[in-house]
Amino acid sequence: MDDILGKYKDGGINYTFRYAKKEDKRKIIEFYESMDNESIYFRFLSFYKDFSSHVEKIFGEKNKYGFAVIGEDEEKNIAALGENFSYSIDSAELAFIVSPHHRKRGLGTIVAAFLILGSYIRGIKIMEAYFHAENSPAYKIGLKMGLNMEFEEDVYHGKAPLEKIYTIALNALKEKGVQVYLDIKK
Repeated sequence: MDDILGKYKDGGINYTFRYAKKEDKRKIIEFYESMDNESIYFRFLSFYKDFSSHVEKIFGEKNKYGFAVIGEDEEKNIAALGENFSYSIDSAELAFIVSPHHRKRGLGTIVAAFLILGSYIRGIKIMEAYFHAENSPAYKIGLKMGLNMEFEEDVYHGKAPLEKIYTIALNALKEKGVQVYLDIKK
């Protein structure tokens, strides 16, 4: 159970959430390659396609405090992926994407909550997010997680101190009925 962050059931599907490992690189790349153009555009704020390079950055030396969270279905297919990029303890960027086949089940909220909790545990001070103006589900998740969302050109930028929002993330998991295995004590 050590690597499992939590478990969740929705619509008869069991989901397991865990930290990504280096062995997951190929699986993450394939997940991104399976996404439609709009999903990729909303996730990267561009028509990004260099997924190999992106995944290397997740596990790279510079992403010192960063990590990724994978939400998998019963067949071990990635249903949701969240990434936290952090080059210093000062702040981290929260980013996530949910497979179209698994949307409207709360997986984006769950992944975002685990990213916030994992950042808090690592001692990061500020959580930030950038969401495309047309990506209303991500924007709503940002608001729900306590990020102060402001509109800047075609993007919503959210920001909040982790010490103030980690309890919001914990409560969001509780409200969803997620069985949490992550120990959030710092």
